[in-house]
Amino acid sequence: MTNFFAKPPLYISIAIVVVIYVLTFAFGISIWLGHIALLSLIIVILYDGWQINAHGKSIEADREVRDQLSLSDNQFVNYRIENNGYRNLEIEIIDELPVQLQKRSFIFNKTLSAQETITEQYKIRPLIRGLYSFGKLHLYISSTQLGFVQKRLSYEIAKDVEVYPSFIQMKRYDLQIFNRVATLSGIKRVRRIGKTDEFEHVKNYTQGDNIRSINWKATSRRKELMINQYQDTRSQSVFCVIDKGRSMKMPFEELSLLDYAINSTLVLSNIILKKYDYAGLLTFNEKIHTYLKADNRSGQLTKISESLYREETGYKESNYQGLYFYLRRMVTRRSVLIMFSNFENAYDMRRALPYLRRLNKLHLLVIVFFTNTELLTASQQEAERLSDIYNITFAKKILMEKDLIADELASYGIQSILTTPQDLSINVINKYLEIKAKRMI
Repeated sequence: MTNFFAKPPLYISIAIVVVIYVLTFAFGISIWLGHIALLSLIIVILYDGWQINAHGKSIEADREVRDQLSLSDNQFVNYRIENNGYRNLEIEIIDELPVQLQKRSFIFNKTLSAQETITEQYKIRPLIRGLYSFGKLHLYISSTQLGFVQKRLSYEIAKDVEVYPSFIQMKRYDLQIFNRVATLSGIKRVRRIGKTDEFEHVKNYTQGDNIRSINWKATSRRKELMINQYQDTRSQSVFCVIDKGRSMKMPFEELSLLDYAINSTLVLSNIILKKYDYAGLLTFNEKIHTYLKADNRSGQLTKISESLYREETGYKESNYQGLYFYLRRMVTRRSVLIMFSNFENAYDMRRALPYLRRLNKLHLLVIVFFTNTELLTASQQEAERLSDIYNITFAKKILMEKDLIADELASYGIQSILTTPQDLSINVINKYLEIKAKRMI
């Protein structure tokens, strides 16, 4: 009986029976009228409960969720409910969602006709990497005719899924770049200086390919346009270096700067490997945490994804001196270092500057740091009170200091990208394509 619960119509019916008993005492009516009403209600409740119990055996339910979810992207959990019985039922679907999703009001209310199967989707957006545990799926069924009681059906379909850095964004940028539609999303085309490519293979022509590469002999044989595909003969090592210090814990739109950097690193690493370069990874804060040697073998992207899955920010200041000596020892070939960090003021940048300058002499260093979008919004508001003028001025001062940091880095020959978190991937991709096209290393 613990799986049976009363519904509002039952409480209303009990209230009516009580009123009948009161009226019998007030007006001297036979008390049997109240007894008959109570007995009738009990019979109806038992009949309704018996019906629900019998038809509950004909209900099947299932939940479908991917084994791996993508961080910060909208995805769906699918539910399938099947009624194999011959009566219409009212159902409530309640799922035990992972605690990381912070969903405490998950309820679907549906009418399930006889011999009907329904499917429902629920949109989720994971904002924390790690293991997500889906628990039981509960259905509360009741009759569409009486609806006095409902029965809970619980399905043991618990499942653990892992939330990885955004492979959905990785695939999207992959399609945009290699299907020649990148300019529609803000990815720039940089003209290549010189030509040292070597022939790779002949492939079918697709819209956007260079018509000067058409292979006319192959076209005449196949009776369809064929073009020569070339690949760059010079591969370079590109390391994504991620600062995991406390400044990277800052959240924007419910996602930390570290997670933005992690998503962008996976996107960029995929493109690096597709461009026949070598992709590597290094993460650090007060010490070096993860180091993956630059490589372009088939399992490299999986290694990078697995490493990024486990990264967490710390609470200590980042050690740029240790980073310099570690890279000097481990990376002997001149490489591209794309460093994701966050300098909130010029003082923080100048503390790290001596080691950044040394790294830039050994490698091509690109510093990626972030514009505070909340301050940007605050600086664009209109002042209505005296305090608003102070807040707007303070916001503009901090934003201006970010520009000064970029200018100071440039004065020492260090390239930088000052970007909003939302535009991080596009701006980093553009910088990589520029470096590759201009052969800056």
